[in-house]
Amino acid sequence: MKAKVGLYLFLALAICGASAAMGQKAMMKKKVPAVIVEDKEGAQYVLESAAVDSKDETGAGKVARCLFLDCIGMNGNSEVSVKLVRSSDSAVVWAYQVRKGNSGPLGVQSLSEAIAKHLKNDYLEKHR
Repeated sequence: MKAKVGLYLFLALAICGASAAMGQKAMMKKKVPAVIVEDKEGAQYVLESAAVDSKDETGAGKVARCLFLDCIGMNGNSEVSVKLVRSSDSAVVWAYQVRKGNSGPLGVQSLSEAIAKHLKNDYLEKHR
């Protein structure tokens, strides 16, 4: 079992009203080795997010796409970009942009889980 890194993370996500809770849930689900703190001043890193861009597919768009046998992704899509900022010097140490084929709450959940997975695999596992 791998030891947790000394990462104290403050989630500053602008995804939705319950974004911090959803982000923390995604971090736990994806087993991100970080301690989430409530106080930004106590964090070694801050995960900042732009607002989620979510687009729903219209009824006419769904019909048109299915006429051409392209019914995949008919629930719309959501995308967001995040950056991990080191508190000590404000350096951006990692950034990620994700787009998922869902909109609404399921899209936000998918985005949160993708962010957690890539934060763990692309940054934390490489910078122990």
